[in-house]
Amino acid sequence: MSVRFFRILAVVLLGITAASCQKEPSASGLNNDNLVYTAYDEGTDFASFDTYFLPDSILLIGSADKAEYWKDADAQQIIATVADNLDACNYMRVTDKAEAQLGLQLSYVRRVTYYVGYNYPYWWGYYPYYWGPGYWGDWLGWYYPYPVYYGYQTGSLLIEMVNLDGSTEAGNKQLPIVWSCFLGGLLTSDDELNLQRTLDAIDQAFIQSPYLAQ
Repeated sequence: MSVRFFRILAVVLLGITAASCQKEPSASGLNNDNLVYTAYDEGTDFASFDTYFLPDSILLIGSADKAEYWKDADAQQIIATVADNLDACNYMRVTDKAEAQLGLQLSYVRRVTYYVGYNYPYWWGYYPYYWGPGYWGDWLGWYYPYPVYYGYQTGSLLIEMVNLDGSTEAGNKQLPIVWSCFLGGLLTSDDELNLQRTLDAIDQAFIQSPYLAQ
C-alpha cells in the first residue's frame, strides 16, 4: 500500500497498518493546508486498463432519509477535474458502464463520520443509498485488496476506483477497490475557496499516484 500526504505541517498525522485504527487528523490547525491520502493495490497492473466510467453526480453522505446527489455546476467541475486527470493518465472515458474496465465513485461526507475497516470493509453498508455493486452489474459485494482502517469526517471527498473486470479467482463475484483517495481539510467559510481547494486536492491525489499513469 502506498500512502503519502500533501502539505501537512511538518508532522506525520496519519499512519496506516493492517492492525491499527486511525481517524482523520483534526483539520482545526490546517486552515491553509489540505490532507490528501491515497492507497492502492500493489498487485494491480493499471497499465492493463484502458477505459473508465464516471457518473455525472456525487453522492452526498449525511443524515437524509433518501439518497441525495450533488449535480450542480460545482459538482460538475469536481467530476471534470477527476476526468481530466484520468484522461491525462491515458484512460478513455466511456458512457456505457458495460464497456468500462474501471468504475469511479465520488462521494462527499456532508455531516457525519464513517469508517472503513480491513476486517469489515463494507462501510457503505451504514449508508443504504451508497453506490451498490448492482450499479456496476452482476456483482455481490466489494473488498479492499490492501489493509486499511481509517475514518472520514464532515467535509471529506472520497474517490474510489473499482475494477469492473472483477476478480480472476473462479467464482469470486466481488469487485475489488484498486485505488482510493481521501481529501480532507477542504472546508472554510468561503465556498469559492472550498471548491478551489477541492480541485487542487484532486490534482494532488493524481500527482502522488504516478502508478496510475499509462
